[in-house]
Amino acid sequence: MNMKKMLMMLAVAAFTLQLSTACTKLEQGSINLDIPSNQDPDNPNEDDPNEDDPNQDDPNQDDPNQDGPLTFTLDHPCAYVSQADIDRVKAKVAEANSSDPVYASWLKFTQNGFARETYTARPVEILVRGDAKNTGVSGENYIRACEDAAAAFQLALRWKISGEAKYADASVKILNEWADVCKKITANDNNQYLLCGFQGYTFANAAELLRDYEGWAAKDFEDFKQWMLKVWYEKNYWFISTHGGSNTCSLHYWPNWELCNIMSIMAIGILTDDQEKINYAYEQFRNGQGSCAINNMIPYDPVPDPSNKSTGMLAQNMESGRDQGHATLVISLAAELAQMAYNVGLDFFSMENNKLLAMFEYTAKYNVKVDGRFITTTMPFTPFTYCGGAEGLCGCNGGKAHNHGADHEDISDAGRGTIRPCWDLIYNHYTKVKGMPESAVYYSKLFAEQLRYTNGQLTGDGGSGDSRYGGTSAAYDQIGWGTMLFTR
Repeated sequence: MNMKKMLMMLAVAAFTLQLSTACTKLEQGSINLDIPSNQDPDNPNEDDPNEDDPNQDDPNQDDPNQDGPLTFTLDHPCAYVSQADIDRVKAKVAEANSSDPVYASWLKFTQNGFARETYTARPVEILVRGDAKNTGVSGENYIRACEDAAAAFQLALRWKISGEAKYADASVKILNEWADVCKKITANDNNQYLLCGFQGYTFANAAELLRDYEGWAAKDFEDFKQWMLKVWYEKNYWFISTHGGSNTCSLHYWPNWELCNIMSIMAIGILTDDQEKINYAYEQFRNGQGSCAINNMIPYDPVPDPSNKSTGMLAQNMESGRDQGHATLVISLAAELAQMAYNVGLDFFSMENNKLLAMFEYTAKYNVKVDGRFITTTMPFTPFTYCGGAEGLCGCNGGKAHNHGADHEDISDAGRGTIRPCWDLIYNHYTKVKGMPESAVYYSKLFAEQLRYTNGQLTGDGGSGDSRYGGTSAAYDQIGWGTMLFTR
């Protein structure tokens, strides 16, 4: 077995300690999120024993499959939302057709508390997600960043669609206050890097929508970009380039951990017009060593649908045997990352012969409900071993045995039916943008339809943090609003 295949068979049972559908406890074995004692989490580039390791990922390393770094034409805004998306929604809002899913979602959006100009930010100097001991903060406070980043994005989007400056002003105020007040992100464990990914991505996307707003002073915009680079990007890059630190293998962290951090890197790269950062995120997804790389995240070849309903293929992801809260989170993150990449000219959607689509269809089939009932009782599944299983000999802990491995023998039904706001993005991209037959996205379409209707009534996929997903941090693990933004 070659080294690449061996790495594909290894991953970690890492989890976040938050009580949310995105972060439920893994029962199969304990886990290790500790930061090594010789590593300062607030200065992640100092005293890193892997710093000079030639096997570590290097954003400037030559790629044998291309002549050099790619060059992107950035037609701003071009992160998660493009100007074409905004124009399409504006036209639908002007039509005000109550039977239109886009308009229904717009109405839900405007009723959301995060999209109101009266929203008040709550910035803090030190952000903590994880163990707060000796941080200078009494406990975790990262939910403030979750809520304020979501509000900044939604207010910026409401301005873009409505043209009303009061929403842009409210969003700018949130971003300026955070850049002025917040100095660092920290914790005594690596849970802090989930915050760095999810909220770094969201804050950057909010600023990307506001970059042409005349009411945002040029100096404030520049200060905000520097804040994103210093407080967020440096941590994103350290986590991806070291795979979470010394004494871990390259697949020690689940895909959702690495995906959110490369999403933040790409969004910050777009915001700051930094071609190198966009290239780095691309290379990590395309052929990196970590769990965010497409062929590590989806470790086995896709298989045909046993039910013959989908003419596409089906593929489990690394978290399919963990629980469906996390397995569906991988879907939402991968879809939003692919959408952002597509807006700068990179086609993650079709990479590796539509491998993402196979993962989307697999997860949709197992989690979607029709008339309130799941549509299948069995799924194809290849047993998967994380971090050496019971033996624990995957390269973590300096090659010594450890106890954080796990063996997944079947797809997990924990958290089955978890709802994520990604399915209209997926369905519309493959059928309306790519022109693929609806049979190729059979299960994704069913999920998109499930999200558009509540008890038979058209409601639209809100994806809002204060309603559909509840009040925990899981509400803010993706931006959402897929029906409104991507329905064609």
